[in-house]
Amino acid sequence: MITIIFLGGVTALSVDGDGNIYVSDFGNTRIQMYDKTGKFVRTLGRKGQGPGEFQTPPRKVLFDSKDNPWVFDVPLTLHQFDKDGTFQKQITLKTFLQDYFISPQGSIFGTTRSLRPEPGGPKESVVKLDPEGGFVQTIAEFRGELTKSRNAIVWHRYSSQLYFSPVNTTTFCYGFSMGYRIFVADGDGKTILVIEKEEKRQSISGKEQAWIKKNSPILVQPRTRDAKPREEMVFPEYRPYFGGFMADDGGRIYVMRLKSVLDEIPEFAFDVFSKDGYYIYKMKLPFKAALIKAGFVYEIREDKETADFKIIRHKIKNWDQIKDGI
Repeated sequence: MITIIFLGGVTALSVDGDGNIYVSDFGNTRIQMYDKTGKFVRTLGRKGQGPGEFQTPPRKVLFDSKDNPWVFDVPLTLHQFDKDGTFQKQITLKTFLQDYFISPQGSIFGTTRSLRPEPGGPKESVVKLDPEGGFVQTIAEFRGELTKSRNAIVWHRYSSQLYFSPVNTTTFCYGFSMGYRIFVADGDGKTILVIEKEEKRQSISGKEQAWIKKNSPILVQPRTRDAKPREEMVFPEYRPYFGGFMADDGGRIYVMRLKSVLDEIPEFAFDVFSKDGYYIYKMKLPFKAALIKAGFVYEIREDKETADFKIIRHKIKNWDQIKDGI
C-alpha cells in the first residue's frame, strides 16, 4: 500500500500504462504526477490562460492510444501533453462535456446535459466531436424525472443520471441509471455490446426522501430568483440501479450499486462483468473505489480533522485469479 497526501482537495486520479499516478490537485489548479512507488515525478500545468495552463481546477486525466495524457479543463478545453510532460496542443470544444474519451482516430466522445426548457424536461446525451472539437452527432439520448416547469433543477443522491467511462484506448461505455443497461461502443461510436442485468425495482420510501431533502449534497440550476432548492427536489419513480462505473485494464466493467441513503454500513457493492459482458462477480469494498488497475484499487480518502486528502493504493492479492469470463 502507498499513500500520497494532498492539501486543498483532489478532483480525480488516473494511472497510465506504466503505473504512474496522475492526481488532479484541486487546491493548486494543476496535475501532480507520481511514479508507481509514490515518488513525485513532475507537475503538469498551472493556473493561467496560456498554452498548457488551466483556467479552473482540472477535472480529469485520460490517456490516448500512445499513453499521452490529456487533461480536461472546464469549461471547454482539452490539453494534450506527451509522456515527458511537455505541452503539445490545446483543443477548444464546441460542446460542453462532463466526461470524455478520445478514440485512436482522434474523435472525442463524452456526455452533455441540456438545461433548456424543452418538452419532456432536460436531456442527457452521449455525443461525438471531431478531432478539432466540433460537433458531429448524438450517439444516444436519455430523459429522467426532471421537468421544465419547476423554478430550479436540483440533482441529488437519487436523481437519475447518465454515466460514462472509457473501457480501454479503443472503446468506451455508458448507461442511464434508471435502467440496468450498459452500452459499450467502439472508436466510431458504434455499439458493439449491450450488458443487461435483471433487477427488481426498489421503491423510494418517505424516510429516504426526508433524509435526502435534509442531508443530501445537491447541484442546483436555478430558473427564478425565488427558487428554493430543497423544495424543488423531484424524485424518480424508483431508486436508480447504479451510481457510476469504471473499467480495469483487462476490460472488466465494475458497476457501483446505489444503496439506500439510510444504510450506514461503510460498504460499497459492485457488479463485475467480463469484457464480453458476462456477469462474473459481486464485489464489496469498505470504501468507494476511485480506480481499479493492474492489480491495485485506488481510494481517495478525506481526513475531515486535518482537511487532508489521501490517495491510497491497495494491492489486490488474488488479482491473477480474477476471471476474465464465464
